[in-house]
Order: sequence, then structure tokens, then C-alpha cells
Amino acid sequence: NSTVIVVLFEEMNSDWYPWSGMTNGNTPQKAVLAYRHVRDLFRDVPNARFGWTVNHDSVPDTAENARLAYYPGDNYVDYVGVNGFNFGNPWQSFSEVFDPALSELATLNKPIIIFSMASADGVRKAAWIRDTLTVQIPAHPKIAGWIWFNEDKEADWRIWSDPDSLHTFTQSVSRHEE
Repeated sequence: NSTVIVVLFEEMNSDWYPWSGMTNGNTPQKAVLAYRHVRDLFRDVPNARFGWTVNHDSVPDTAENARLAYYPGDNYVDYVGVNGFNFGNPWQSFSEVFDPALSELATLNKPIIIFSMASADGVRKAAWIRDTLTVQIPAHPKIAGWIWFNEDKEADWRIWSDPDSLHTFTQSVSRHEE
């Protein structure tokens, strides 16, 4: 049996999903109860693990919509996570996007997974990739894994958006495996 990580209600501290905590009559308390309910349905599934992931910043950025207001509790979560992107306007480093959320998540004493990350394309993308994969992620020992959002959507997030980014990604991942 392979382990499967189930992520429920990602980025609930945002305002762009039907389950977002500040839309459609939702609240952080309702989100916590919904997460716990679904998690309880899987208690007897031995290969299911549960991830809980927030957006790197809260939208809206209010005390009521704070990231940790949505935390269902240690008994319900196996991995904590964050999604974040360098949209490129203004250009943001990995640290600018992720450090506040990573610091907060580290207090939960769970393995951290970046469930979705990427950088917009541009002449600085390859350097962003190199810094992220070879300096920033290794500097956070609680990060147990990461997933690159490899889509051409609001921006060209793909690792092959340009040859230099693809080369840098490949080199950085290969270097990490040594």
C-alpha cells in the first residue's frame, strides 16, 4: 500500500474558492469542523495521511482570517503546508513569499510540505529557482517536500518557460539528490 496525502480545502484563508473562510457564509470555525469531519471518515484507512495547507498570505488580511485560525488540530493533521507564488509584480524572493508562513507553520511541530509553488517567468526566474531549491528550502529543515506548480495559467509557471529556467531546475534538483 502506498501512502496517499489528502489535502482538504486548500488555501481556505483566501477568497477565491467556494470553501474560502470569508465567503459564502463560511467561517474559520466551520472550516475546522468540516476538515475534522472528513478526516474522521478516513480514520480506518491505514495508508491515508492528511495535509492541511494555507495560502502564504491571508486574503483578506484580517485577524479573523489568520492562517492558524483554520488549523484543525494535531490529531487531524499529519502534514502542514503552504502554497505561494512569486507573481513577479513586484518581484518577490522565496523568503519574501514564504518565510512568514513557514515560521508560523514551524510552531505546529509537524512536517511541512510546500504543496504548490512557482515563479512567474522572466529574466530572474532561473535565479529564483536556484535560490529556492539550493539555498532556501535546505535552510528550512522542517520542509519535508515540495511541489512545483507546473502550469501556464495566470503566468507561465512551468519550469520550461525558458531554457535557462529548465536547465537551472534540472541542475538544482540533480545537485540536491547527490
